[in-house]
Amino acid sequence: MSLQQEILNGESRTLEYKVELPEDSVKWIKSIVAFANGAGGKFVIGVNNRREFIGIPKKVDPFELKDGIADKISQMCEPQIMFDITAEIVEGAQLLIIQVFPGMATPYYIKSQGKENGTYIRLGATTRNADLAALSELENRGKNISYDELPYRSLKVTDADIAFLCKDFSKRAKRKITKADLENLHLLAGRSHDKATNALAILLGKHEYTSRIQCARFRGTMRADFLDKKDYEGPLCKQIDDAYKFVLNHLNMAIEINGVVHDEKYELPPKAIRELIINAAIHRNYQMNSSVQVAVYDDRVEISSPGTLYGTLTLEEALSGRSSIRNKTLARTLEKIHVLEGWGSGFQRINTMCQEYGVALPEFIEVGDMFRVNFYRRQSTSVGDKSAINTEIGDKLAINTKIGDKSAINFKKKIVEYLAEHGEARSQEIANFIGLKISRTKDYISELVEEGEIVPNGANKNRTYSLKK
Repeated sequence: MSLQQEILNGESRTLEYKVELPEDSVKWIKSIVAFANGAGGKFVIGVNNRREFIGIPKKVDPFELKDGIADKISQMCEPQIMFDITAEIVEGAQLLIIQVFPGMATPYYIKSQGKENGTYIRLGATTRNADLAALSELENRGKNISYDELPYRSLKVTDADIAFLCKDFSKRAKRKITKADLENLHLLAGRSHDKATNALAILLGKHEYTSRIQCARFRGTMRADFLDKKDYEGPLCKQIDDAYKFVLNHLNMAIEINGVVHDEKYELPPKAIRELIINAAIHRNYQMNSSVQVAVYDDRVEISSPGTLYGTLTLEEALSGRSSIRNKTLARTLEKIHVLEGWGSGFQRINTMCQEYGVALPEFIEVGDMFRVNFYRRQSTSVGDKSAINTEIGDKLAINTKIGDKSAINFKKKIVEYLAEHGEARSQEIANFIGLKISRTKDYISELVEEGEIVPNGANKNRTYSLKK
């Protein structure tokens, strides 16, 4: 993707822009630090908050500006941050781009503020102070340590705990699991292998109170009216089983017609739902005071997991197959007992399941410090759960492989309806109407332009959109 398109898409976890460099260095250095602590990023100078390409003032010597920026980053940041500064002409305007590379020596921080107060992270398009949980995770990452392999000192391991896990794991793995296997999986720590790790505590259901899965069925499409609610605590594998059953209990059954044979079939692929719940439980940040939440609405199943994508991983990389495992011991354990089919390839496997099942791909998004999946349900003629729908699925619906296909269709339809009523409108006016951020709204507008549904009018600064005549 070109720099121009990145900017038009709006600020993100890996992009920030300013019309000019703030005089107070801390105001922009904290974003440099945040990029280094995450997946890296670009800090662009010469773009205003309306995404207009203004360029750096002609009176400013770009070489002096680059030298000044490099000196500030080197002097103010600890450890040393890797970066590059380049200039690029976009729409006739000269922009200055500070490319920050993701670092391995986390946490990075502003020296004058100290590590505790001067460590920053990116949450969506904003730069925030790292709280204690985020700072601790960055420190572990810098030491190449996974939180779940650290000792959980408040738990005394008992023979009953070991016997329970061995029995449960043996049943799931369909082979005998012994204490030696638990030791080899690094679930037990200490020289005598008699100390609990965080992973062991999580698997036993004896970690923090928030290490649970909360499930709810809501009426409609908003979190307002509960129809059913369950909180699942205890052993992690049992939580996953119960959350999975909860979702299936609130999905519709359809009739698939294959010749003379009529088979009942859930509206969404059960294996994909289970995989999504497992991913949420494995990849969540267990140091955060939040729970995994699984919500079923009339139009979707929504699964939210505490913590953004781990380390230097971006959403685009995750969807293309790259992985970065936050809880390596949990992932390895669940793979060995066949709860998880193969860690590191979850998203691609889920997409394959959806294509084979004939449903739209889930929408994967980062919402603040949460990672969320929206799995959109089939439109049915029945409101009640578990109702039989006289739908012939055998022909299979054509799949639009764009992420969040169903959501995109709904929002694009609203944009067309708005322009049909108002004639023409600016992108911000459209965003206000459909209730989305300007960056996401511009994505949908661009798609509609490419599809020939709407046309842009005027220059970038005063551009409006209207229906194609």
